[in-house]
Amino acid sequence: MAAPLMSIAMIFKDDIRSIERCLKALQPLREAVPCELVMADTGSTDGSRAVAERYADILFDFPWINDFAAARNAVLDRCTGVWCLILDTDEYLDENINELVTFLCRTDEQENPLAIVTVRNYDTYDMEGEYSDFLSPRIVRMSTGVRYQGAIHEHFDFNGEVVACSLPHTILHHDGYVAMHEKNEEGKAKTERNSKLLRQEMADDPDNLILRLQFIEAIAADNDPDYVNQLRQAVQLIREKKSAWEKVGPPILRYAVYAAEQRNLPEWDEWLNMAEEWFPDSMFTRLDVEYTAFVHSWNTKKDFQEALRWGNRYLKALEDYRSGADPMAQMYSTFQMTRPTAECLAKVHMISAYCSQNQLKDAFDLAKTVNYAKLNGEQMGRLVASLQDIHYRSSLDTAPIITQIWSLISDPKQPEKKTSVWKTALAGPAGRAFLRANIDGERTKKDFVRHAYTMYLPIKDTCEIGRAAAVMELSDAGELEATLAEVKEWGAFSIHALAHAMAQGARFPLPGKTLYIEEMDKLATRLAGDPDFLFPMALRTAENSDPADWQGLCWLRGLLMAAIRAFPWGDKEVNEEQGMALARAFAKAEGAFLPACYRADILCGERLFTLPPLHRFGFVCVQAFDALDRGAVAEYVRLLRTGLEHSPEMKGMVEFLADHTQEIQEALVPPELQTLADQVRTVLARFAPDDPALQALRESEAYRKVAHLIEGMPVPVTGRLLQ
Repeated sequence: MAAPLMSIAMIFKDDIRSIERCLKALQPLREAVPCELVMADTGSTDGSRAVAERYADILFDFPWINDFAAARNAVLDRCTGVWCLILDTDEYLDENINELVTFLCRTDEQENPLAIVTVRNYDTYDMEGEYSDFLSPRIVRMSTGVRYQGAIHEHFDFNGEVVACSLPHTILHHDGYVAMHEKNEEGKAKTERNSKLLRQEMADDPDNLILRLQFIEAIAADNDPDYVNQLRQAVQLIREKKSAWEKVGPPILRYAVYAAEQRNLPEWDEWLNMAEEWFPDSMFTRLDVEYTAFVHSWNTKKDFQEALRWGNRYLKALEDYRSGADPMAQMYSTFQMTRPTAECLAKVHMISAYCSQNQLKDAFDLAKTVNYAKLNGEQMGRLVASLQDIHYRSSLDTAPIITQIWSLISDPKQPEKKTSVWKTALAGPAGRAFLRANIDGERTKKDFVRHAYTMYLPIKDTCEIGRAAAVMELSDAGELEATLAEVKEWGAFSIHALAHAMAQGARFPLPGKTLYIEEMDKLATRLAGDPDFLFPMALRTAENSDPADWQGLCWLRGLLMAAIRAFPWGDKEVNEEQGMALARAFAKAEGAFLPACYRADILCGERLFTLPPLHRFGFVCVQAFDALDRGAVAEYVRLLRTGLEHSPEMKGMVEFLADHTQEIQEALVPPELQTLADQVRTVLARFAPDDPALQALRESEAYRKVAHLIEGMPVPVTGRLLQ
């Protein structure tokens, strides 16, 4: 029987999580070309072997001796194919095997004894998030007699340079490093195993830079206290130009620059300059090192111009990388900053930097190149804020960008966990665009072109932010009401736009359109963020309320509850007239609302406890103002005390009412004391301000008795009134 064209060689141990996924993915290749699957079990106890038995052509046991090369070579010894593909069970072959099959089936004599494939390392087990690629020699011609060497990170032992064939579209998907990233028990065990084996090998070969790189990568994510020391030793070996320094020097210096930036090491400038001078053309320098220099300029130096210089160099390197520059660099390590998150972060911050330097056209052009689907929440928020900046200071057409962003956010095919984050991120800067203070501030800027909120007008038919922008552009009450009628999610609608509509005379809640009371309360609470609007609007609504409008009464109740919670009752410069008006309006609204919602036998002393606290307080306020209007001041005071017992949170309002109710003040000042105060005031008026006799009069017993009436001090008895 002829030898198979391809042998597939694997070692495994306790890989039940992923082994069947791996073996199933090989079926299309096994059907396309003659293959044999040779597997070695190094000690499984979790059922992995039973799975392997269903797929393997050759399956044998190989006791584990802490030596990956020995296990690999044992499998190679049993392979009979022309070529051999080496796999791990936490990898699986991509379904696109056209490139690989074409390579294997070529009839001409193969010139290259080795083929390199792409290994794609994922950060999560669902393989939906970030990943990084590196190139790995995984396909070897068996006639070379090649063997593996290295107890850990084993590699082929070709003598001298080998020209390899690259198969970039042959991809092995790999999630074996996820546990190490997550630092769970499995990951910690792998890290400890790998670092222990590498330390043993480095002890035997201390100048081996490849081992140094592998060890640095093994302990990088584990915050090993020896990490910086290992970097310093490795950099010194590069300076001494030890074996392989030209190949692994760039990725080692990449890690050194990372550490210097993150840990504020004194070698920052030295290592950055070394990477730039020694390896200027390496993609590890152009991508990873220069990206780190961009971050350092932005975060540490706060130098936006320098950050833009480094950022543009990084983006050019990214473009070159995607065009195939330096293809073999990833034979020894992976690029870190080719990930979409890194590119998005760089672009979003560069857009912000351009805006700060008044380079709005550059910011706008870069914004159009962002892959919005790859943005995280923070990046989305920063991008939208920059777009608003560009919009209000220029006439550049932001409509296509904001339309595209909203289409992405509202796309039902996108994962809900992503779209919810994007919506929240967009809502932050969008909400600020509607603030009255920001709108007024924009008009004062010399480069003002249009208000930032108008950026959302292109999406007025598809989302609440857009509808809010449309409302801000209207002044006709009927048109405002028609636009408000389209709102579906009041929680996503700008409260400032609602305030604008109400200020322009739009009726709210809209007649004939039910708004639940809890939604009203949320809106009223949000309006409390603008007390200068809320307090007069609540009073105006109270004046114009229609007792027959039940929904209007509920809205009035919500507005007044929010108003009395937000009113600065204890401030020294409190608006006394407004405070008293709000208190009376609250009592009047409660007087209409409570009897309509609760049976009469509930609204009594012994069952009042069943009401929410603020309604208990409101019920007592109704009685208190009724008593005050009848002239029963003592009963009014008693009821204020009762209201405070029902709702301690309203202490400020009760004290305000006690201090600013004229009837109480008049009741607390005996006529004879008021007469004495008038007499003293008359005497004081006879003296010049600098007359020594004036001070003597102020120290008299008579003056001290009435000082609070003359100087406006609090009435002494007020505190006792509320005790």
